[in-house]
Amino acid sequence: MWPAHHPNGRIKYQRPMCGIAGTFQIDASCPPPADRIGAALQCIAHRGPDDEGIHRNGRAVLGHRRLSIIDTSSNGHQPFVDNGGRYTIAFNGEVFNFRSLRADLEAQGHTFRSHSDTEVILRLYAVKGPSFLHDLNGFFALAIHDAQEDTLFLARDRFGVKPLLWSEVNGQLLFASELRALIALGAPRDQDLVSARQYLAYYYIPAPHTVFQGAHKLLPGHCLHVDRQGVRVERWYDVVAASKQVPKSTDPGRTLFQLMDDAVRLRLIADVPVGAFLSGGVDSSIVSALAARHHKHLHTFSIGYADDPFFDESRYAEEVARHIKSDHHTFKLTREELAADYTRLLAATDEPFADSSALPSYMLCERTRKHVTVAVSGDGADEVFGGYTKHQAELRWREPGTAERAVRLLAPLWRALPRSRNGKWPNRFRQYDRFARLANTPEDRRFQELAAFTTHEEAQALMARPADPGELSRREQAFSEAFRRMAGMNGALLADVQSTLPNDMLHKVDLTSMAHALEVRTPFLDKRVVEFAFSLPAEAKLVRGSGKHLLRTTFGPLLPPVVMSRGKKGFEVPLLDLLRGPMAGFVDETCSKDLVHSAGMDWNAVQAQVQQLRSPLPGTSQATVHALLVYLSWWKNHAQ
Repeated sequence: MWPAHHPNGRIKYQRPMCGIAGTFQIDASCPPPADRIGAALQCIAHRGPDDEGIHRNGRAVLGHRRLSIIDTSSNGHQPFVDNGGRYTIAFNGEVFNFRSLRADLEAQGHTFRSHSDTEVILRLYAVKGPSFLHDLNGFFALAIHDAQEDTLFLARDRFGVKPLLWSEVNGQLLFASELRALIALGAPRDQDLVSARQYLAYYYIPAPHTVFQGAHKLLPGHCLHVDRQGVRVERWYDVVAASKQVPKSTDPGRTLFQLMDDAVRLRLIADVPVGAFLSGGVDSSIVSALAARHHKHLHTFSIGYADDPFFDESRYAEEVARHIKSDHHTFKLTREELAADYTRLLAATDEPFADSSALPSYMLCERTRKHVTVAVSGDGADEVFGGYTKHQAELRWREPGTAERAVRLLAPLWRALPRSRNGKWPNRFRQYDRFARLANTPEDRRFQELAAFTTHEEAQALMARPADPGELSRREQAFSEAFRRMAGMNGALLADVQSTLPNDMLHKVDLTSMAHALEVRTPFLDKRVVEFAFSLPAEAKLVRGSGKHLLRTTFGPLLPPVVMSRGKKGFEVPLLDLLRGPMAGFVDETCSKDLVHSAGMDWNAVQAQVQQLRSPLPGTSQATVHALLVYLSWWKNHAQ
């Protein structure tokens, strides 16, 4: 965050959207690599098109791309070097409490040459070392070089809002904000078959792995130390331990209201236009209602589907907007517009990622960016407070009643009925079938099954070569950690925070917003809110029949009754009609025999999915075909 000086003399602070990349030579005996930092930064120019900085010192090269929001002067230039020249930082993100941190340092006698949060962060590192991360309330990915010790320190925020990838190649450490930049630095491009199989099951590649062998995602709440001895990764943040330090509240609703109100207030501080995403669901409605309390003439944004009323929920967003008196914008998307932007999204995707809601999110971000530079969103609430349908199912599995036992007894019926996401009753049958099948499955395995869109057997059938079953089993065990660390439903929520949130939801937000240089802030992921939520027993947050019950009772008075009484509805996309209609030619072109074989997929299995898509009983084939289109397009653009 950097200052802009206005005619009235008041200092304003800029918040940047950025990308970082760099290298560190671990083994000096290895031949020096080609200087590829310029090419890497060009790969992430969309994250920061206004400025580029490169710093070389000792074994380290640090690069930075910057988007100027107000001040385009040298005040905001990165990498940022401290006064003594010992420490240099490349920083991507925001620290919302940096003013109070700066005031504490000034009280100790420290002085600063700028008004940037970057300088405060670097000074904290100089004073405290890596433990300074615990002082930060915000989201970030950062790299700090210590010229005196000639070491490199990388860190990622608590919950994975900002990405950071790394690879060790030929005695050199490479890092970048995106995979394409890491590849430009020289990371290997060897297909990881286990990652491919997990992708075809989950529609994302679970961290710390990527689609390529030897390229890694730094996990949320982790840091990385690099010196002459090599690379050491360690966890610096643990939400379970942090939640145990939260004082008990005698009035959880009141405490939550105060924490969320302040979290939203902090994220509205900006010297550029600020708005809010408003879908009409519980989470975005709460954030928008709180934002309207602090921001006059708040602009809110939602999408609808002009050709597909079944998926269109814009009327609920418009009702909330009227209630909170925001200036609301609804963008009605046609199938032709969805088709046109489908390929643009694929071009922006540098690792296979098939959450279909990325398409409307991509389009919403592009349209929102024409009005504001910053938007607050409701992301994180479902994972932290228990808002998914699977959370309600889990409660019913744990304490089944008559209805639950009946669903289990009728398992053969659900298997015989048409099941898909394409209508109310087919979707209901799909849910009943899954409920019956997983009723006797252990909770950690059940979570894993619910996270998947296809079974591993179905995923493997799409691949021409088998993935290593031992390595696959080892990676799948990561889903079980949360259940060992927290009991009951809090274990299920923790599993979502550790997997679904960073691998799917936050990845989607970063991908689709940074493609359009829009900054998205997530008040529900304020560390105080998350730690308070996990300090509560699960039954205080969700109850049978009422997901996110604590949110509904706490914030209900701010919103129309219809919002709090609605069930969970995802960011659905009319994929079936899209792929059968305006995208039909693209499906045939992309699923060509040569490309399918080149990408390591099974031609007959892929064709079977395309044929089912076009049959009278498509089932859930549209989601599988979409996942294949994403992977094949990515392979064509990045791996061939």
